[in-house]
Amino acid sequence: MKDLPAAGTNGSSLCTGIGVSPGIAIGPAYLYARIPFEVQQRAIDPDLVGAETARFEQAIRRAERDLHKIIAVTREKLGEGSASIFEAQLLMLRDEAMYPEVISCIEQKGINAGFAVQSVMSKHRQIMEASDSEYLRERSNDLLDIQDRIIRHLRRGRILSAVDEDSIVIAENLTAADIILFSRRGILGCATDFGGPTSHVSIMARALGVPAVVSTHGATAQVATGDLVILDGIRGELLVNPDEATLERYRVKQKRYKRLLQEDKQLVGLPAETLDGHPVLLQANLELKEEIPLMAENGAQGVGLFRTEMLLLMEGRAIVTEEEQTVEYTRVVEAVAPHTTTFRILDLGGDKLLPMGHREHNPFLGWRGIRILLDKPELLVPQLRAILRASAHGPTRILLPMITRLSEVRQFKQILAETMDTLATEGVPFDRTISVGVMVEVPSVALQADLFAAEVDFFSIGTNDLTQYVLAVDRGNDLVAEIYNELHPAVLELIRMTAEAAHNVGIPVSLCGELATNLRAVPVLLGLGVDSLSASPVYLPAMKRVIRAMKRSEGKALAARALASSDPEDFRRFMDRWLEEHACGVSFFLEGADG
Repeated sequence: MKDLPAAGTNGSSLCTGIGVSPGIAIGPAYLYARIPFEVQQRAIDPDLVGAETARFEQAIRRAERDLHKIIAVTREKLGEGSASIFEAQLLMLRDEAMYPEVISCIEQKGINAGFAVQSVMSKHRQIMEASDSEYLRERSNDLLDIQDRIIRHLRRGRILSAVDEDSIVIAENLTAADIILFSRRGILGCATDFGGPTSHVSIMARALGVPAVVSTHGATAQVATGDLVILDGIRGELLVNPDEATLERYRVKQKRYKRLLQEDKQLVGLPAETLDGHPVLLQANLELKEEIPLMAENGAQGVGLFRTEMLLLMEGRAIVTEEEQTVEYTRVVEAVAPHTTTFRILDLGGDKLLPMGHREHNPFLGWRGIRILLDKPELLVPQLRAILRASAHGPTRILLPMITRLSEVRQFKQILAETMDTLATEGVPFDRTISVGVMVEVPSVALQADLFAAEVDFFSIGTNDLTQYVLAVDRGNDLVAEIYNELHPAVLELIRMTAEAAHNVGIPVSLCGELATNLRAVPVLLGLGVDSLSASPVYLPAMKRVIRAMKRSEGKALAARALASSDPEDFRRFMDRWLEEHACGVSFFLEGADG
């Protein structure tokens, strides 16, 4: 390993973003600048148009060879499931919406293949980048990767994804292929100016165990190749040229975190139960099937929340057929079995793309979730048929989003019954006893939880939206974000009411919001009566560590204290002390903790 640069030599700075793959990396920065491929339009002699289309086809074949190599490396490092990201890119090379359009541009406009590729793919990328859907915006990077790959081969260029060994890569954006190829060089971590938790880069970084921070909004402007940097993928920070005291503190944290990971491996096969024998079901929140391999690595016992809108919007299309959905859902169910997969049906609206392109002044309080699906049976029924068909291959549950009224549940159950009858008439196998639950993310459902509990098979509490609605705070608004507090007594009281109503009729209650990953909250949630916690797989070992270090009776006492608290900061400090006493090491996962 190369000698590190001296600490604090070029002026310290801090970049904050989103931690998407936990871990701490310390080392020299490598500023990775993707070479932009700008192609000028050239007219092609009519006699040479055939040769130009042949040149395009040859570039496609070379790009296919590239991706086959990347797929092989991915399978070797991560297994079959993670390779599907690149298998999808492989299919996109000859996508029926793009490949023929490029050929048509060359033939009808008489232009060079490179410009035809650039113009066609840029058009599709612009549509995706302008979308309200974070998922579609992030998938536009896949198209850019494909576009650059084809143009490189048209120019007979080489794929340039080599970086210095033992470095921390800083870039405006990266692709999943970059991460796979960089990993062969032993990179320590990566940070990008853009991107989000659901990007393929984030998924690959988590799968490879590479610490990563995204959405720093300007790290590339503050870092030069060779600068000493600390990357904290837990808190979402990049420290540039830290002073010696900071560097030493993070060296200690890094050692402690590595030791914690080794200890966590011993926890994976152990039950998630309290010291007094109370079992807790720990499940995974997933958005893409590529994340499934992370479940076994982190001890997840099934999927508590699979967000199906990610599959609906695959490859940028607004509608995916019943057959396509059935194939995707069946793959997930079979991979997760014998554990249960909980599919949340389409939760469109709010900050997610509406297939019909509808726009509203206040989408979070508008036409979204179950409201859209009940109004648009052409979206709901094919998805129900697909989920039911997949249920023949393993334990499956259905989760309803954005429920506010009992009539919505009853209307859905009527449609479900009719769909089941149709499938039975067709002789299609499915699980007729499939469980149906509701997301408790609107205060009206929590306040009437006893009525809803009599109508459904389980509750799943979505604290992200529930907190926003209870406190009237948009957590994405920097002006009021500090008011957003998932441990507010009003939010906790609604969770308590929901759990009590569920247990009164004997149905389970899970919590799938980000609050589940807040280790200060875990003991409180168990004390409030939550049976199951669902989160991104990488956070499950730390959650299990807390569960196995406490008694349920302690959780009840902590819940009572939290409900009576009038000072959120005081309670946060109290929980920090409690966790240090009961579960050493988890301070890494506490926001603002020094560790």
